[in-house]
Amino acid sequence: MKTMFLLHKLNKFFISCFICLLALISIGECWAETKWEVAVVFRGEQEDDQFQKDIDDNILELARNNLGANLKIGLYREMNSGSYTYLPDGKNGNEITLGNLLYRQDLNQFKVTGAFQKNSTSDLGSFLKNFYQDPYSKKALIIYSHGKGSDGLRGLSTIELKNTLNSSAPHLDLLWLDACFMANLEFLYELRQASDYTVASEEAEFTSGLPFQTLSLLPSFSSGLEAALSLSKNYIESYSYIKNGKQRNYVSVSSATISVIENKKLQAFAMGMKDVSFFLKSIPEELKSKLNRALTNKASMDDKTLIDIGTFLIKLREETNTIDNKLTNLIRLLNVDSVKKLKTNPRIHIQSPVTNAKLVYGFNNWTAGTKTDFSKSDVFQSILKNEGFVAGPRNSDWPLKNMKSNKMTLTPFAPGINTFNYYFLDSNGKLLSEALSISRTHDIVETTAENNLSPLIYTAYTQEIGKNAERYTGLNISMPGTVPSLDYFELEFNQLVQWLNL
Repeated sequence: MKTMFLLHKLNKFFISCFICLLALISIGECWAETKWEVAVVFRGEQEDDQFQKDIDDNILELARNNLGANLKIGLYREMNSGSYTYLPDGKNGNEITLGNLLYRQDLNQFKVTGAFQKNSTSDLGSFLKNFYQDPYSKKALIIYSHGKGSDGLRGLSTIELKNTLNSSAPHLDLLWLDACFMANLEFLYELRQASDYTVASEEAEFTSGLPFQTLSLLPSFSSGLEAALSLSKNYIESYSYIKNGKQRNYVSVSSATISVIENKKLQAFAMGMKDVSFFLKSIPEELKSKLNRALTNKASMDDKTLIDIGTFLIKLREETNTIDNKLTNLIRLLNVDSVKKLKTNPRIHIQSPVTNAKLVYGFNNWTAGTKTDFSKSDVFQSILKNEGFVAGPRNSDWPLKNMKSNKMTLTPFAPGINTFNYYFLDSNGKLLSEALSISRTHDIVETTAENNLSPLIYTAYTQEIGKNAERYTGLNISMPGTVPSLDYFELEFNQLVQWLNL
């Protein structure tokens, strides 16, 4: 009996020790870094000087990254002279020059560390096959290029890209399309099997692209979702003026946009869009034309053949004056109502001391928006149309606007313009008020999925001019009635949904 009791105590002791050991291992794993293999592909061999120079800057940024043992990065660049591969190696590799990998000849002797070679053929598939070698690492692929939604990347259609990934790359934890308009439903649906998560922009992108130095953070993320969310947030903040973002000076008049898509949830959303497609085809032609005009004005991207899906769903419900549960469910799935409540450009309600007053205004503490600034850029006229100029602060001429009543609602901001200054004159030019100012507090809108069925995990955009930035809800789709390409009709999304017809 004592022996059995002793054995029982020993068993409990060993079990306790085993649990403690597991806990220690678990804690160690939490502290340990995660291995990542990241392939970065720069396409655009026939693009212009600025595009090529931006690629040079991004390559040098990657070459300066602090790469540890748990981060392997491989670069592949296509140029007129052929394709090149570069494997940065942080501070421990051999010093080399990149030669013809860089477009700018004044940089081709720049010293970096790692390994570099010219490829015998320009074959993206071969690069991907040779690069991904570690079965235990997380895997990411970033493709920098021009893009156009369902048409795919310039010189590489959606179907061609899907076939290349299927035949030459392992299943990816993260696919980032650093190209314009690629948060496109038709494209995403076609490539939904290639990765767990896709990161892309629904609007035109800046050629500066993502801040590549942030890839050095990847070993601190144990999943594709963690990586996608953190890198996307870093991306959008890099274009923020208020946050003093690294790439803010690339922003002029358009927004930076970004979305994180969980690909396994696209199937259910596509089925919902099938119901929308059926409903859209059932409405009268006159109403369709009215809807398309509204979409062109309120929902279109820089490329007018693409529209924001969330705005489209809202407009469809408004223009048809219908309450449809399926339509409403999709709107809720995209979290559209929450996005509409957020504004990077706050509405300012101003009231003059008298009726028929003149509003004199400027920007950024009277350092921008003079008559000279108006002649150099159409940005200020786009913010608020003036009706002449009048002498004012800093011995400059400032725009003025006649107020038809004593109340006015304005959206007076644009990228880099964070303060609106103004005062009032009466009809005879007599000063009615002291100079006033209003500053905005943020220039980024961020939303996360409120519904666990939503494929759109995160979406964000930065400031544009006036109200124009507020049409973004995370995904775009082809405008009804357009014909993107003959390849479009072979895409799985169109086969399922019949979104467009010849």
